[in-house]
Amino acid sequence: HFDNIENHIIIISTNDLGTDEILIRIAVKEESESILHKIKDHFRAKLRVTPKIEFSSKEELHSLINNPMSRKPIHFFDNR
Repeated sequence: HFDNIENHIIIISTNDLGTDEILIRIAVKEESESILHKIKDHFRAKLRVTPKIEFSSKEELHSLINNPMSRKPIHFFDNR
């Protein structure tokens, strides 16, 4: 779907109102507002949820995904 995305992580947390919040951090080849809108629209259509989306560097995401304490890469973080 999104060839521009090089890496990603998904973080689920609870906000101040006590509801779940989805944050997607992505590393892309070229940052643009259009990729943000496309991803948000895709989530809204499939899950009826609009996540927060942040751009991150590929290196920053790589260090989070490949934690030395885990033998497998982790792309999903549940902080609820």
